[in-house]
Parts: sequence; C-alpha cells; structure tokens
Amino acid sequence: MNLYPIPVEFIDQTVNLSWCDIKWGYENNLITSEVAIKKAEKNVLTGSYTKAELELSFVIPNELNYMPSFFNELCPDFKEGEVLIIKQKWLYLILGWLWINRAGFEDPLTEVETIYADFDYPSEIEGFIKYMPPTDGYNPSIHSHMENINHLMNNWENYLKKSAVTFK
Repeated sequence: MNLYPIPVEFIDQTVNLSWCDIKWGYENNLITSEVAIKKAEKNVLTGSYTKAELELSFVIPNELNYMPSFFNELCPDFKEGEVLIIKQKWLYLILGWLWINRAGFEDPLTEVETIYADFDYPSEIEGFIKYMPPTDGYNPSIHSHMENINHLMNNWENYLKKSAVTFK
C-alpha cells in the first residue's frame, strides 16, 4: 500500500484545511490537485467564493499543470510561524491516515520512522519511534518485544487523540 497521496475523503473527515495548508501539502506531494479542486467546489456551492476558487472548481483533476498560479492567488505567502502549524497539521493527518491503514503495512512503525525523518524529527512523536529512548518512565528491558510494540502503538494512538482536539 502507498501512503501518498492522502485521499480527499479522509482529509475532509479529519481536518478543515486552509488554502495555505493545501498549498503546502500539494507542494510536498502529500496530496493531488483533487483536494484543492474539491475545496474550491465546496466554497462555490456555499455562494461565498473568490474568482480563483470559481475557476479552480471547473478544473478536471490531474489535467492541470498550473496549480501554483491558483495557490499563489489563494495563499500568496505563508505568514510567520504558519508553516510550523501547517506541518503539525499535516503530521497529524499523515499519521492518522497511516494509523487507520496500518494493517496494510508490514511494519507501520517503520513507516512512522520515515515520516519522523521527513518532518525533521518532531519531538511530539518521539514517544512512538522505536529507536528513541522512552521518556515516560517505561522500561523496555523488562518487557517482551510485543509489549514494547504495544506500548509504542498506544503512544501513537494517544498522540492522535490529543492532536484531534487541536486540529478537528
């Protein structure tokens, strides 16, 4: 199973993305143009939309080579500090998508390690990185391999629950 692109249906159920969130996700190959087009379509249906959103709502997914021009109009610049929050939101989304699809991966915790590196080693997910020492008082040396894996999986699930409060 491939982790990317993350389907628009999952994103819509999980978080509300701003145009800058979508721009960052698209530029980092986490999503396809379909996410932007669907957001534009929704905005047009509400009756409150910009010219760029209207034009984008008529685009056929994957038949567009000029997405950056739409993004530059809908999100001209990232505000100071905004990229950190955007990255945290995407980290939550990706880890949530992986969590619900973890059975499709031979070792989902190895996938988490890749995401950890891709996002420049965010401290908020160190509690479920296999090679990181525990900081919660847990002693892996007195537990079985399966108990240690279960502990990491529980930490991952707790991260998702905590992050859901922030990003839902």
